[in-house]
Amino acid sequence: MKKIYFLHGYQSSGKKFLCLENFYKNSEYLPIYWNWDEHMNIPEFLEEKKKILRENTGEKILMADSMGANLAWGLVNEFPDLHYVMTNPVFSPDQIKDQSRILPEMRSKIFSATAAIIKNKNIRLIISKYDEVLNPEYYKEIFGDSFQVLELEDEHKIINMKEHMPLIHQLIVDAFEKSKG
Repeated sequence: MKKIYFLHGYQSSGKKFLCLENFYKNSEYLPIYWNWDEHMNIPEFLEEKKKILRENTGEKILMADSMGANLAWGLVNEFPDLHYVMTNPVFSPDQIKDQSRILPEMRSKIFSATAAIIKNKNIRLIISKYDEVLNPEYYKEIFGDSFQVLELEDEHKIINMKEHMPLIHQLIVDAFEKSKG
């Protein structure tokens, strides 16, 4: 089984994961949901996930959405051979259009990713052109063109994810193939 560890977005409904689960039903891909919230001990949560990733020697990638992708930055450099697919990732609090949306308990937990800090470039981005929450072009300010990017005609929540799944699947397939070396 090819495992897709999935970190959901902040206060997410889980619809993206359900879409993944339905798309990969009865296939060689196994989406695994990593649930988190702003009240948990994030460093401890990440340590638990690092242990899982170290112990799982099979084929795996990490897929992360929005603020879940921000958590994933805490894993990226720890696993130089692991490949990532990130949907509308939060790179920094500065990327959030409406700063009042950042609750005080989250502001201190948002990691700021920079090209100097993020050494692992095995990352594929899925960016919604009409993202109403994040500046969709922000990744270019930080990383330029160093990541493979799939732009979707959609909004932050990726409301048409089911229709986009064939394109998203191609990125996932690419991540698994490149992870083999």
